[in-house]
Amino acid sequence: MNSIYIPKNLDQAKEIATLLDNRNPSDLLKVHAAYGGHFGFDMGLVSTQAYCLKGKPSLGADAMSGICRRSGLVRYMKIVSWDTTHCTMHFTRSDEPADIIHEFTYTVEMAKAQGLTNNRNWRQMPLQMVRSRVLTMGLRATYPDAVSGIYSADEIADNTEMSDDERAIISADSLGVELRAPQQSRAPSSAPYQKKVTSRPPQPVEPVDLPEPPQLKAEPLYEFTNESDFWGIVEDHNINKEEVNSVAKRQGEQIADMNSDELEAFFYKYVIHRTVRQSWSHVEQWWKDPREDFILKTHDAMALEYPIIEDAPPSFYGPRLHEPAFVEALRQACSMNEKHKAECQRVIRYMRSDDWSKYYELVELAKT
Repeated sequence: MNSIYIPKNLDQAKEIATLLDNRNPSDLLKVHAAYGGHFGFDMGLVSTQAYCLKGKPSLGADAMSGICRRSGLVRYMKIVSWDTTHCTMHFTRSDEPADIIHEFTYTVEMAKAQGLTNNRNWRQMPLQMVRSRVLTMGLRATYPDAVSGIYSADEIADNTEMSDDERAIISADSLGVELRAPQQSRAPSSAPYQKKVTSRPPQPVEPVDLPEPPQLKAEPLYEFTNESDFWGIVEDHNINKEEVNSVAKRQGEQIADMNSDELEAFFYKYVIHRTVRQSWSHVEQWWKDPREDFILKTHDAMALEYPIIEDAPPSFYGPRLHEPAFVEALRQACSMNEKHKAECQRVIRYMRSDDWSKYYELVELAKT
């Protein structure tokens, strides 16, 4: 079921913002406008991953890392050396040769040169802080097409006028660290303790009733029970039977001998995609091929067949092209009106490859 925290218009966004953060709903609206697209426009997720510090939207370092990973640009990123004085990380891109490694190091000495080490967050959490800084530095430098212009909450906090305790709390929260309470020395008080009396008791927050979206079907579109069903599905897709037999022969497969799961797997891996079906030199995992010109040529052919993935990296969609739910959602998205393009791209980008509800979501969207 879809999240109830995905607004359909500005009024709903305001209601959800008030429900989730009745003290500063405008801040949540601001970070949702800035980063909501990275989290499927789910304001519930945005409220746990994003921050608005003195009017400046920001994300946690790990949230930025997640954006990069979901973009398909990351081959791998890893920590190679880490202690309380420094952190070194390696970053690689999926669209670059595997031997290109981007290395970044952040040290406490660098923080000291920036005048940061006197802050409470650096005094109490040096291990987490050096990791956060090298992570965000490496992400922006290696994957600018995913996170350019995004800064982490602790970076903003260190460069914004605020109390030391407030800065430390924000940094700890964004890094998932429990902050130790500072030891304070009590000065003797000459005046007796007086209970603080508020002139007006806190007012209860009116609950907001949000419409719950209808549940969508999540079962597969087709059943490959037997060979007869298989050929019926081939016919439904207007695929030439001779082409199917030809690709089966090239793969050394006998359709008549396949069970239900094998029929479905064969259909979505070799039959449904025209580019694969009609190719006599198809390469398994072509998006990993060392020949960049070959990857580009295959991508161009796939983008011609599925225009909505024209700007998507092959490493993102390539591994998903044998997943039935993803493929049918992709086909549905490509058949829809241009006015729905942005929403279709969002669904394709963030869907789980086995989530059939996203296909039915696009079917419903096409009716609007």
